[in-house]
Amino acid sequence: MKFVIAYSPDDGPAQRYDFDADDLRVAAAEDLERKFEGSLDELQQALMSGSIRAKRCALWHVLRQQHKELRYDDVDFRAGEVEVILDREVLEKLHDAVQTATGVPEDKRRAAVAALKAQLDKSDEGQADEVPAPAGKAPSKKKPASTA
Repeated sequence: MKFVIAYSPDDGPAQRYDFDADDLRVAAAEDLERKFEGSLDELQQALMSGSIRAKRCALWHVLRQQHKELRYDDVDFRAGEVEVILDREVLEKLHDAVQTATGVPEDKRRAAVAALKAQLDKSDEGQADEVPAPAGKAPSKKKPASTA
């Protein structure tokens, strides 16, 4: 399933990253499952439901594509700085499927339906495309090497 992770830090430019769970290498998927403490399917469901832990895991993964040494513990952001965006067509299909889903606890199913409805409403307002593509690399927390 494809997501866009929109990261808008207060102290930097807004950035967008593609997160496609179906395109993950196995090692990366296992890393995400360990950090999330759940399956990749549960991570995707949690992303759709607005889970902060899921957002942190996804942001950590996409930032690690540029910053290989980035540690999970170094990924810290304000709750409103990360947004998960789905394509409208995917949102509609998911919304329809989740409404009739079986085998899922009712409270989780209702939460997923509400989250999808909110994203559909937001895409109707044209807000889903407001975050520009990343302009450059995220700042590194590594100290520069000494030149002395």
